[in-house]
Order: sequence, then C-alpha cells, then structure tokens
Amino acid sequence: MGKPGIIDAIPEFVATVETGSFSAAAKLMDSSVANLSRKVGALERRLDQQLLQRTARGCVPTEAGQTFYKQCRVLMDGLEEAHDEVRLGRSELKGSIKISLAGHFAESTLPPLLSEFAEQNPGIHLLINVTARNVDLVSEGVDLSVRLGPLADSNLIARRLISFPLRTLVAPSLLPTIAECKHPGELPPELCLSLLGRRWSYRKGRQVQHLQPAGRIGSDSGLALVAAARMGLGVIQVPSYYGSPEVLSGDLVPIFEEWNSDDEFVFFLVFPPTRYIPQRVRALADFLQNRLG
Repeated sequence: MGKPGIIDAIPEFVATVETGSFSAAAKLMDSSVANLSRKVGALERRLDQQLLQRTARGCVPTEAGQTFYKQCRVLMDGLEEAHDEVRLGRSELKGSIKISLAGHFAESTLPPLLSEFAEQNPGIHLLINVTARNVDLVSEGVDLSVRLGPLADSNLIARRLISFPLRTLVAPSLLPTIAECKHPGELPPELCLSLLGRRWSYRKGRQVQHLQPAGRIGSDSGLALVAAARMGLGVIQVPSYYGSPEVLSGDLVPIFEEWNSDDEFVFFLVFPPTRYIPQRVRALADFLQNRLG
C-alpha cells in the first residue's frame, strides 16, 4: 500500500466534526462507520495528535482538532470552489441540491419556483424536503433551507428572503360585537385567537397598543385560525399571506388597517455553516431572491 496523500482522510475528519458523530458522517458520505473511524484514526496517528474525543453521544474535537478543522475547512472550501470554477467554464449548472421547506408560505409558494429553476437548469437535480421541524443542515446533508425567523443558531449562514406584515381579520358576523372598539387595544382578549402565543402589537404614529390574545382557540397554524375566524369564533392576526381568498370572497374583513403591526414574519434562506457555498446552491438562492424580492 502506498504512502497516504496529504489530504487522505481529511473529508472524513471534516464530516465527523460537522455532524458530531461517525454514524452521521458515514451516512452523509455514503460510507461505513468502520471505514470513517479507521481513516480518522490513521490521520491521528500520522499527525501524532488526538483530534477527536470519543463520547457516548458521538465525537467532539479536541483543542488540536479544532485548530486542524479550521484549516481543513479552508482546504475543503478551496477544492469545492476550484471544482465549481472548472464546471462553470461549461456555463451549465450541474449537480444535486437538497432543499428543506418549512411553513405554509414556503410549501405553497416555493415549489412552482423550484420547478421553474429545474426547468431552466436541466443539469440540476432537486430533492425537496418538506417538514415542520428545523432540520440539521449538516448531518442531514441539506444544502439550503427556507426558515421562518428569528434564527436561534448564530452559526448558520442566512440571507433574508422575504417578509410579511401582519393583518387583523374578522368575520362580518362579529363586526357588531367589536363596533365600539376605537383602537386594537380595546379588542376583548377572550375574543382574540392566538397564533404561536404571540402578543399583538400595533403602532399608529406615536401611539402604541398591545394585546395578549386569550381566546379559546390557539394554534401554530395560520390556516387553522383562518378557518376558526371564518366561522365567527374570534378575531385573528396573521401574516398577510394567509386569508387572501377569504378577504376577496367577503368571508373575512380586515380591521384596524390604519394601525401598523410592530411585528412581521420574516423568512430566511439558510445555508450550512461553511465558508463556501457551491455555485449551484448560490444560483438557486439568487433565483429565489430575485423572484420574491
């Protein structure tokens, strides 16, 4: 067997650090746990340094491993960039992109745009994952995710995609009940239905009003609240991508439109925490921002 090359086992080491375990890294690289463990062990022996601390839950880098990982990440990013530059000489995007969508807006609005992107780029293979949870981009091999903010993980690379103001809607049958309310702060809390437990905030000039919904229906689904509001079960405050058909049909009526919500729903394009984003992924992100911007 020949002498190992200088980059031998580095992809396996980087994948293990970024996923946190040999099993997750093996799945990501379509390899076996034994193969990855063997390669990383050989790398540690060549360097005469322990790079990973094995634990019951997986692996964490040692101090030497952290230092080595940072340099290896730069090397891997450079190789990826060089690979893309050669491919771009053919002026055609090629490769696979795994994208994760979460939320009604992303699931209902983005698939037609993704299909349009695929039609324009026949060399691209899209794997579209729809889930209500925030996926682990690294361990699950996701190239791009569309998430509702705020983003809790500061290590993620994110671009603001689009934002939506909130509007207050009610069924016409309930208008007489709230006719005496001169501003949104006078709405009966027990008549207001909560989305994600959010407090309602309004502003008009220097005037500010707050209200904590206490109605008998609350949900993390805007669609569920729209359905409840249509039946006259309460007043709702939802992002503007909800309820448009119901407003057009007259089943729901916007109220307090002269008051602006202090809140908004912001969606982000989120990338794995690496320095380099492949050209095909950047092209898709730019496409979505251009179409939705």
